[in-house]
Amino acid sequence: MFQTINPVDDNVLKTYYFLSNKNINIKLNEAHNAYNKWKNYSFNSKIKCLMKLYSCMQKSIDFIAYSITQEMGKPITQSYAEVNKSINLCKYYCELKESIFFEKIHTEYELSYVKFESIGAILGIMPWNYPIWQTIRSTISNLLLGNVILIKPALNTTESSLILEKIFLESGFPKGTFQILLIDVNKIESVIAHPVIQGVTFTGSALVGSIIGSLSGKYIKKSILELGGNDAFVVMKDVENIKKIAKLATESRLNNTGQTCLSAKRFIVDKTIMNDFIDAVIQEMKKYHKANLYDKSTKIGYISRNDLSEKLYQQYKDVILNGGKICLEITRDGNFFSPSLLRVENENCIVQKEEIFGPIGIVSSFSQEKTISNIVNNTPYGLGASIWTKDLEKAEKISKEIDTGMVFINEIVKSDSRFPFGGVKKSGYGRELSSLSIKEFSNWKTVIIKKS
Repeated sequence: MFQTINPVDDNVLKTYYFLSNKNINIKLNEAHNAYNKWKNYSFNSKIKCLMKLYSCMQKSIDFIAYSITQEMGKPITQSYAEVNKSINLCKYYCELKESIFFEKIHTEYELSYVKFESIGAILGIMPWNYPIWQTIRSTISNLLLGNVILIKPALNTTESSLILEKIFLESGFPKGTFQILLIDVNKIESVIAHPVIQGVTFTGSALVGSIIGSLSGKYIKKSILELGGNDAFVVMKDVENIKKIAKLATESRLNNTGQTCLSAKRFIVDKTIMNDFIDAVIQEMKKYHKANLYDKSTKIGYISRNDLSEKLYQQYKDVILNGGKICLEITRDGNFFSPSLLRVENENCIVQKEEIFGPIGIVSSFSQEKTISNIVNNTPYGLGASIWTKDLEKAEKISKEIDTGMVFINEIVKSDSRFPFGGVKKSGYGRELSSLSIKEFSNWKTVIIKKS
């Protein structure tokens, strides 16, 4: 048994029960039976189900958004944005052509090609910070390929996940094609080991990701790990409008109350404009106030769990104990944290090594452009980075030296259905989104035809 808790007032929202071993096996068998049917659906039939999902999610958007806000303390406008982004992802995949599953290779043979085929049931172990988007992001490309999905949701956002399961059934997806698996962590290994499961996708911490990766390897299952980030936001001295850049930096850092893997966590700024940048960021951060989450003007919410609040506050104190200078002090009220800004020049500070998951901005300076890539790369993470400058040629050159999965120049780092999403180093491996992600959990079947 477990309960979901409203992070705003710590009230119990609902009580749920973990699946018994018997019911876990029933769901795995349903997934197996569903796969044997679903993999034989025509491409057009799969697209029709996906289009119906797109429509059903649009009709249920109010219900879904309310559930997200209630379970994880996200401002309602951001909950709507999450659902809309998920809906648009469905639309993107609906517009793809069947040719993405086929690649012809010109050789001396009569015909030679690679066909990307489904492999079976995929286990998705999902986080709480974007309970709908993360699930949809991991699910749709696999369903289009012909795989089926079992989602182990974050327990504190259970209701949002169960709502999504109902919507999939309403959309005409066969029973067992998309299922929510309410299991405790001690059941994860046995599910990964089960012969029905052919792949595992995990989004969460590097610590847990290393365990999931080990289990996937132990049972020889394909895997994708998306393990967070410590993204740099690099500001060159030639930027024209420092206030505009500071506003974008603040928006990136504070989106979803700073509980986002690809938010700008480290502001790395040319020394000559550092003070102006800090002043501008402080003025922007002061616009984010504690308020009613269901008011459309509210821009910041709550840390989603009590244990995460305690960890965040400890990280804040550790940075200060290790020489961090307070530019804007934090205030705490239960699970609510006001935005804060700390200046750090110690290259070995905790902020280089750990991901800070909350509304705390870290700013440091550089005096020579040749040191930028070393500063950006001085972290075990490698998800994304952004560079802000008028000199595009210089920015592109620097981007080649940065060890991340994504580099955005004069744009906030963000996930986009059209582009592969993922990182390197302790940010994990594998890619989601875009047509390329379809190949991650596929069988690359080579076919050679030679005249007899």
